[in-house]
Amino acid sequence: MMEFLDQLWSLNLDRETVFGLFEQGLVFAIGMTAILASLGVILCATPIYSALYLIVNMMCLALLFLLYNAEFLAAVQVIVYAGAVMILFLFIIALLGAKKEKRDLSFQNLAGLGFVGLLFCELLMSMMVGETKPVEGRVTLEVVQQVGSAKAIGIELFSHHIIPFELASLLLLVAVVGIISLAKFSNKQLRKRTRF
Repeated sequence: MMEFLDQLWSLNLDRETVFGLFEQGLVFAIGMTAILASLGVILCATPIYSALYLIVNMMCLALLFLLYNAEFLAAVQVIVYAGAVMILFLFIIALLGAKKEKRDLSFQNLAGLGFVGLLFCELLMSMMVGETKPVEGRVTLEVVQQVGSAKAIGIELFSHHIIPFELASLLLLVAVVGIISLAKFSNKQLRKRTRF
């Protein structure tokens, strides 16, 4: 590795250029891993493996957040999504019984593949647009510098967006009740054995 870096520096490249190329290569590698993991989620026939691929995808997203200096989002991604939500998914899959799906070519599968292809084309079109600009809103750079990013997000979330936040929590509650009602197995009464 050191020989490779020495060869790069012998080409009269400064350290910033070398580290910039390394960072771009790292972003590309992590992004390709996230894409392959998302394909594993879609194409895997076993639900447990799909959930594990989804955990890998979320960890790759957290690494991308770290590379773009969004430490708070990376921590939330790991703690909330890759941690709590995915463990809940694994418990639900285990509770409902993970059965391997039979693959057949139907209209629903073709429509799903078409939708994924459409989203991929939209992603390619968004890459053609170029660099994104920061959204101007209530949370300004001065506010973030004064109170810190996590506190600014909390103030914005719980002061101006409290109703959507509570609706999201209600939606999660309904989902939990739905899963419990779906997982409730019928209790068959056992026949009493009688001796003659």
